[in-house]
Amino acid sequence: MPKIDIALASYNGEKYISDQIASILANEIMLKDFSLGDIIISDNMSTDGTAAIVSEIARQHPNVRLLINEERGVISNFNHAIKNSTADYIMLSDQDDIWFNNKIHKTIKKLLEVEGDGDRSSSALVFTDLTVTDSKLNTISASFFQSQKIKPDGYKAAKNIFFSNVAPGCTMAFNRQLVELALPVPEQAVMHDWWLILVASTFGKVAHISDPTIFYRQHENNQVGAKKRRYRDLLFSPRVKYALAKNSLNNAAKQAASFKYRFGSIPKHSVEAIDFLVEFGAMSKLKRLAGLKTKKIENRTFFGTVILYLLALTMPTIKQTK
Repeated sequence: MPKIDIALASYNGEKYISDQIASILANEIMLKDFSLGDIIISDNMSTDGTAAIVSEIARQHPNVRLLINEERGVISNFNHAIKNSTADYIMLSDQDDIWFNNKIHKTIKKLLEVEGDGDRSSSALVFTDLTVTDSKLNTISASFFQSQKIKPDGYKAAKNIFFSNVAPGCTMAFNRQLVELALPVPEQAVMHDWWLILVASTFGKVAHISDPTIFYRQHENNQVGAKKRRYRDLLFSPRVKYALAKNSLNNAAKQAASFKYRFGSIPKHSVEAIDFLVEFGAMSKLKRLAGLKTKKIENRTFFGTVILYLLALTMPTIKQTK
């Protein structure tokens, strides 16, 4: 009987974590022979009552497991939770959201379609939209994709997905094959979810669900959230936007270099984007502009494209050491 484990990373989440776990336990899995396995909570040495709350829930629900992770960081915490799962399918969870009661059913059903006839020989991953709420679950935006101007099918082209992520990790589900291929997520990765979809889109299959499956709670302690973006901000704080874009580009390049080092042999459809990102800093300005013109990497918004060209023109060329 295939099992579905939930990998949840926690840190100082006492305010919301019991509600989140309850929403997972309340899910209805109407898939033949499938069952909910373990809810694996990897806690990153919380200093509040998170561990005590989870321990109490675990006494009532044997499939709730609390693990303590002493290695700091979000990536390390999700690595720890995922590696302690032996299930056929894994879903990721944050500590402060609320899952719709059909999330597991809807997401795993789509994942099975992506695999095709129960074929688990290749990696497969599915993600969904989210409903963005405030701390009291009042709706801020019915669609995370729309509010963040994300085109979720960006994973279909390496030039997009290696440059910017489109998939919220807290909605992801994937199969055992992806775990075996992608883990451990390296520390050079920008974030665990981005690394997972890079591996799945390069070597396997990815799909998304346009409907939201969770209430994505925004509050004062969010580590990664639904940031408000306004085009007029670009006019009022160009230096800030430039610095952020430069940092994002550098991080994407480091991640691409780590990806290239890990896998070595990479399918042709991804090689061009990876190499362009990795070599961007050492390229001449003319080569950078030529690469952008032929869309070796691409920002899917107008202002993002403008800043990318500006970076190509203004970033100093890094001399490579022999």
